[in-house]
Amino acid sequence: MSLRYLHFDLMRALRNTRVMIFTLVTPLLLFAIFGSGQGDQTIGGISAAAYVMVSMAMFGSMSGALSSGGTIAFERGTGWNRTLRLTPLRSSTYVASKVVLSLLLAVPPLVLVFAAGVVLDDVRLSAAQWFQVAATAWLGALPFAALGIVIGYVATPDSVQPISALTTILVAAFGGLWIPVEQMPGWMHSIAELTPAYWTGLTSRSALTTTGLDTHALWVVLLWTAGLAAIGLRLFRAEAARA
Repeated sequence: MSLRYLHFDLMRALRNTRVMIFTLVTPLLLFAIFGSGQGDQTIGGISAAAYVMVSMAMFGSMSGALSSGGTIAFERGTGWNRTLRLTPLRSSTYVASKVVLSLLLAVPPLVLVFAAGVVLDDVRLSAAQWFQVAATAWLGALPFAALGIVIGYVATPDSVQPISALTTILVAAFGGLWIPVEQMPGWMHSIAELTPAYWTGLTSRSALTTTGLDTHALWVVLLWTAGLAAIGLRLFRAEAARA
């Protein structure tokens, strides 16, 4: 891992105002709209405020992870990736840096939404629950980090942000992050189960239940991560072969 290159990549991503606004502000606004005033209501046996908080935190996490694909598309468009191949930076280090960048960009929205849950809706969880929710929501960004790499290799610099934003919105909407799956029609429930957002949300919210971590959902998240990572690796190798 090249810390210098990772630092450069992170600073460049943080200077992208449009991405930062979408990643940080949008989850907070959605939580303020859907999460406030829930009172003692529950969704699927979980406090409605805590349910929405975790869902919006997951939405912010996946948004941050997906945004790293923009750096790949930009580097491909400018030829920067070919220049990097002339340096001592190894290809495996390059890909690993993009994954770590995705996970780093997933942290700020998680922290902000969790803080909003405590301040605005008085969400109270045990230390163990906070740890499990935070860990699963953060690591739940992994399939979206892999998806960001895929998008980075198929999109152009001009189209990568619209594609990433549209993908985030569709996956979140149909995956039950904006509207609880329990409140969806049956046919939409079936569609939700075909998205990684459904399973990452289910894994993160399982910490709020009495049964604890949903291992089945966790395995599905890992399978999504492995599948998308395999596609991203194939695209990366095809790009390297053309260079």
